[in-house]
Amino acid sequence: MRIGKVARDLGVSPTYIRKLADAGVIPYKVTPGGHRLFDLAEARAAFRRRRDLRVALELPLVGLEEDKVWDRLEAEAPPRHATKQAVDIARYAFTELVNNAIDHSGGTKVGIRWEARADLLRAEIGDDGIGAFERIRIERALPDHRSALAELSKGKVTTQPDRHSGEGLFFTSRAVDYFDLQANGLRWTVDNRRGDFALGSSSYAPGTLAIFEVDAATTRRLEDVFRPFTDQELGFSRSYVRVKLFEHGSSFVSRSEAKRLLAGLERFAEVELDFDKVESVGQGFADEVFRVWAKQHPEVRLIPTKMNDGVALMIGRAMAIRDERTQT
Repeated sequence: MRIGKVARDLGVSPTYIRKLADAGVIPYKVTPGGHRLFDLAEARAAFRRRRDLRVALELPLVGLEEDKVWDRLEAEAPPRHATKQAVDIARYAFTELVNNAIDHSGGTKVGIRWEARADLLRAEIGDDGIGAFERIRIERALPDHRSALAELSKGKVTTQPDRHSGEGLFFTSRAVDYFDLQANGLRWTVDNRRGDFALGSSSYAPGTLAIFEVDAATTRRLEDVFRPFTDQELGFSRSYVRVKLFEHGSSFVSRSEAKRLLAGLERFAEVELDFDKVESVGQGFADEVFRVWAKQHPEVRLIPTKMNDGVALMIGRAMAIRDERTQT
C-alpha cells in the first residue's frame, strides 16, 4: 500500500508517516521505481507500538547541575530517532536554559518537560524566580520589560558578566527550530522555520518559561549557527537586531528611539539592523543611528537590511551626509 492510503487509514498526514518510516518506526519496502510500499497490518501494529517518550521533572535549583539533568533525560527518554545534529542542538539549548535558571532566576525550583518524538525534540523549562526580563531591567536600569527583551535579543547581555558571556540565549534562539521565552507578562517567539518572530503577552508567573523545538531529522550543525556571528578568532563579533522589537508601533522617529536601539552595540564589530515590518523612520532617528553614532563608533559596521523604499531613502540621506562631512 502507498503512503497516502496508510496515512488516511491511521488518521495522520503522509509527512508524519514518512518521518516515522525514516526513523525506522514503521517498516516499508522500496519498489524498483523508488516508491515506498507498506504492509497495512504491519504499519498499524508499528503505529500502535510507537511511543513518544516523555519525562516530567520538578527539581530544586540548589546544587543542580544541568549536564546531569540532560544525562537523566537521555537515559529515561532517549532521542533514538533523531540525528546527531538534532541531539547536539537540543543538548546545547537545554543545558543553556537550565543553567540560566540555576544562575540567574533567583528561584528555588525548576519544572522540566521533555519529549523525544519520532519527528521532534521538545523541551519546556520553567522556574519560579523573578523573571528574565525583570532581572535584566533591574540590572541595567531599563524603563520596562520590553526594553529588557530588546536588549536580550542583541546578545552579550548578562546579569553576571564575571561568570557568563551573555551569548547563551542569543544563540539558543537561533539554533533551535522554534523558541519561546515567557516572563513578566511578555512572550517572545522566534520561529526559525519561517524566519519570523512575534511579541505577545503571557500569563506565566512567577519566573520564566522557556520552550524549544528541534526537528528530529535536521542536518544543521551547531557550528553552522555560530559561524555567521563569529570572526576568524572565533569571537562573538557580529550581532543581528530586529528593529521592530524596540517599539510598539511601526514608525521610528526620535533620537531617543535610536539611542535605545544602539545601546550596547559598540560591543560588536558588525551589526545587521533588520528593518522588516518597519514602515517609516524619521530624519532624527536615521541621523542619530547612521551619522552621529556611526561617526562616534567607526570601528562598528552597521548594515541596514530589509528596508522599504521610504526607510531606505531616509537612511541613505543620513549616510550621505555623514560621508560628505567626513570628506570635508
